[in-house]
Amino acid sequence: MNKQTNTPELRFPEFDEEWKKRKLGEVVNYKNGGSFESLVKNHGVYKLITLKSVNTEGKLCNSGKYIDDKCVETLCNDTLVMILSEQAPGLVGMTAIIPNNNEYVLNQRVAALVPKQFIDSQFLSKLINRNQKYFSVRSAGTKVKNISKGHVENFNFLSPNYTEQQKIGNFFSKLDRQIELEEEKLELLEQQKRGYIQKIFSQDLRFKDENGNSYPDWSIKKIEDISKVNKGFTPNTKNDKYWDELNENWLSIAGMTQKYLYKGNKGITEKGASKHVKVDKDTLIMSFKLTLGKLAIVKEPIYTNEAICHFVWKESNVNTEYMYYYLIL
Repeated sequence: MNKQTNTPELRFPEFDEEWKKRKLGEVVNYKNGGSFESLVKNHGVYKLITLKSVNTEGKLCNSGKYIDDKCVETLCNDTLVMILSEQAPGLVGMTAIIPNNNEYVLNQRVAALVPKQFIDSQFLSKLINRNQKYFSVRSAGTKVKNISKGHVENFNFLSPNYTEQQKIGNFFSKLDRQIELEEEKLELLEQQKRGYIQKIFSQDLRFKDENGNSYPDWSIKKIEDISKVNKGFTPNTKNDKYWDELNENWLSIAGMTQKYLYKGNKGITEKGASKHVKVDKDTLIMSFKLTLGKLAIVKEPIYTNEAICHFVWKESNVNTEYMYYYLIL
């Protein structure tokens, strides 16, 4: 944003007007939700908007709670719903948009922001969510942080005319839809992969060699027959000389977030490592305490804690990728 002219650096070419300073309370009508605990059902006519109805990406989620009482006030389409209590980091102040009339009811600790004339819902929701930090730093509370109506309505922002708002809102809506379609395709591929894994490792589906001949029958082996199983270590957490905040060479289960790992989630010093050696590159590792059976393959040498074991193959014909998928069943 160019602060001298109040115009964005990237802009649709047909617009050149300066953006104006606005206050959220000037462009929306703020409404609080009600208390419907005694009316909640697992199935019903109206979906209840709760603290679980908006995620950190600003998407509307199903809370799994419903209401049948036809006397309740329902939300109109294009209304923004805002999370007022932080149930998870990054959620307070996040908004999502109600897509249809007469389908949703607002629960307590969630606000409805009903746009007034000449304010586009898609534009406003994206703008608010981009500035979530404003709401986070102004929320207060000991156990659970809450944002007040006053802080919500005092949120200041720059806004173009309504036509440009619509153009920006539509642009991001199309991007969101494209992302949703790609995610749906990805989920279908994941389902297909899971199906193949089940069929292949149950031997319902078998490959043939380049000559069209079947491979030999599978044989049963124990892990101890094909691998040494070693575990990691944890230096004394009270000794600062063992830990290095600038390094990421040591891994705990919390750092096992994906199949391939290129670094750890904490760092230790040479003194902390003592006589221990790193797990070699392309080694299969597995959690065996607390979170059981979590698998990954390290792509760079790394230390691990004692809740993670790693496999050192005794035979050169053991394939790490194969073992990853076999053990993940």
